[in-house]
Amino acid sequence: MRQEDNSSGKIVVIKVGTSSLVTGGRLDLEKVGTFCTTVLAGIESGMAPILVTSGAIAMGRTRHHALSATTPAASQAAAALGQGFLYSALRSHFAELGVETAQLLLTPSDLTDPERGDEIRPALELMHTLSVVPIVNENDVLGVRNNDVLAAVLSGYLRAGLLLLLTDVAGLYDQGRPLPGGQPRRIPEAVGGVAAIEAVASGPAGGSGTGGMLAKLSACWIATHAGVRTVIAHAADPSALLAAYQGDPVGTVFPPRPLSVDPPDLGRLWRAFRTPPRGAVVCGPLGVEAVERGRPVRRDCVTDVRGSFEAGDVVDIVGPDARVVARGGIRQAANSSSAPRSVLFNPSDYVQLLESSHVGD
Repeated sequence: MRQEDNSSGKIVVIKVGTSSLVTGGRLDLEKVGTFCTTVLAGIESGMAPILVTSGAIAMGRTRHHALSATTPAASQAAAALGQGFLYSALRSHFAELGVETAQLLLTPSDLTDPERGDEIRPALELMHTLSVVPIVNENDVLGVRNNDVLAAVLSGYLRAGLLLLLTDVAGLYDQGRPLPGGQPRRIPEAVGGVAAIEAVASGPAGGSGTGGMLAKLSACWIATHAGVRTVIAHAADPSALLAAYQGDPVGTVFPPRPLSVDPPDLGRLWRAFRTPPRGAVVCGPLGVEAVERGRPVRRDCVTDVRGSFEAGDVVDIVGPDARVVARGGIRQAANSSSAPRSVLFNPSDYVQLLESSHVGD
């Protein structure tokens, strides 16, 4: 199973969602079998896959009735309990196919911190040399976040050739333009403005995961702004990986966006896109000019505040023409009464989104 080419184009980060591995809090053997054979086909085609798997929390909640609570502590404890069961089952299934795996628990900070990030890459490279497939999960005991976003940061960190988000739908569907009979249609390629694409996405569809389409789109923005082509596809389709890797029609494709800096600033991308926006600040012309010039955005540029958000939340910066011009982590809460010249966003906090509003067909 040894791959001979260690170039970044061979590296594929594959994230699989909770509902694509787990049913009723228990590992679904049929779903797991489909996933493992899909990955094996990728290996045999010369890919170097790195897997990011959800499902630990859902599995852990079944171990004790107290873990069904929605508190952060219950989720963290469920993750700690479920992770061992999830990895053990995946390890066993892959071993039956002759694939050796290794478990990694990471957070986005492990990859975006320059001091820590440089220590992870040699280990991943050695695993590749040994033909060991890494299975990564968010280290949720430190705080439950989102594996889609972790997979996106990881794909940018590795300069992967592809990020594949496997889920329980076949891609992004256009809710605004249904076909006759009221059926939405899948968008084959998502091109255009971030806000316009998000407008057609639905929220979480229920179940035991922590994702949902908007969270997946957040991951898409991180990956594509880091130069990584991204595809959302159905986990039940065993041909999805090969099709996505070869550029054949499958799911919804998110083309890479032009890099503003090379290598991409993953910390900045993570701060700007780690969650869907919690609100917006509307700026006058001076605020838009500050964004265009990559300067701090100050409170005296703001003409209106929308939504309820706290310091550190992801917030859109909107121009006077209602166009979203940037997104980032804001430094003050919505109800803050700070001085007019205080900084809301430093340049390292936001990413420009000076794009068209068209969503591609």
